[in-house]
Amino acid sequence: MSKCDVAIIGAGPYGLSASAHLRTLKGLDVQTFGEPMSFWSRNMPIGMFLRSGWAASHIADPNQSLTLDAYRESSSDYFSSPVPLERFIEYGLWYQRQTVPGLDQRKIIRIEHDAMGFQLFPEEGEAVLARHVVIAVGIGSFAWRPPEFAVLPNSLATHTSEHRDFRRFAGKQVIVIGSGQSALESAALLHEDGAEVEIIARSSQIRWLGGVVSRAIHSGLGPRISKLLYAPTDVGPAVISNSELAQESFDTSRRCAMVDRAPEECAHTPRPDDYVCRPGWRANKCPAR
Repeated sequence: MSKCDVAIIGAGPYGLSASAHLRTLKGLDVQTFGEPMSFWSRNMPIGMFLRSGWAASHIADPNQSLTLDAYRESSSDYFSSPVPLERFIEYGLWYQRQTVPGLDQRKIIRIEHDAMGFQLFPEEGEAVLARHVVIAVGIGSFAWRPPEFAVLPNSLATHTSEHRDFRRFAGKQVIVIGSGQSALESAALLHEDGAEVEIIARSSQIRWLGGVVSRAIHSGLGPRISKLLYAPTDVGPAVISNSELAQESFDTSRRCAMVDRAPEECAHTPRPDDYVCRPGWRANKCPAR
C-alpha cells in the first residue's frame, strides 16, 4: 500500500488549485486523483459560455502566473470574455500539465478511516493510505430531479447536466424546468438547435445577467468601486433583454409551479416531447467508513 500526506480527490478547477497550492509546502507528499476537467467536458453543453467574467474565471495558483491571460498567450487561439466552454476546458488541462503532471486518473470508489488515517480504494490497483483527504469531487453526483417527475422515464425527463449536445432535440417541443443560469442557457441552446422551448419557473420574472447595469458598473466606475458594489462573477439581477430570442423562446405567460405539484394538477398542462429539469443540486453527505 502506497502512502501520502494529503490525497486530493477530484481534478477539476478546485482540486487542481488545491494541489498547486499544497505542493508548494516543502516535504509535503500530495497525491491527486481524478480525470482532469471531466465534468466540464462530459456534462456541460456544447456552445456554452462561462457565466463568470474574465477576472473571476482564472484558476488560482500560488504565483498567480497560470491565468487565462497566460494560457491565451501560450495558445494559438484568441478568445475573450465571455469565455467559451471549450477554451476553459483546454485552459484547465493546460493548468493541470503545469501543476500536477503526475495526476493519478484512477477513480476513488471508497474511503475508510482508521487509526492510521484514511484508506482510499481506487477502481483498480492497490489502496492508498493518506493522513489527510481533500474532497473536491464537484457537483456531478448531486443532480436533483423533482419527485413529481419520478413517474416519467429518463428518456422523457432529464437533468441539464445529462446533455452535452442538444441537437437531438431539433424539431421537438421541450419544457425547461427552472430559471437559473443553467436552465436559461440550456433553453437558449435548445432554441438555437431547432427545438421549440418553453420555460416553467416559480419566479415571477426572469433576471438576465451581464446586461446594461452589469456593464456600467464594471466599466464605468473603475475596478475598485465595482468590486465593492458588484461581484466579479456577475451574480445578481440585471436588465431583462427584449431580444428576438427572448420573445420567441422564453414564454413565461403560461407558468405553473411544476416543481411543487404534479403535472396533471397544473392549470396549464403542456404536452411536450421532453422535459429538461434544472431545479438544482442537492448534496447527499454520508460519513466515510
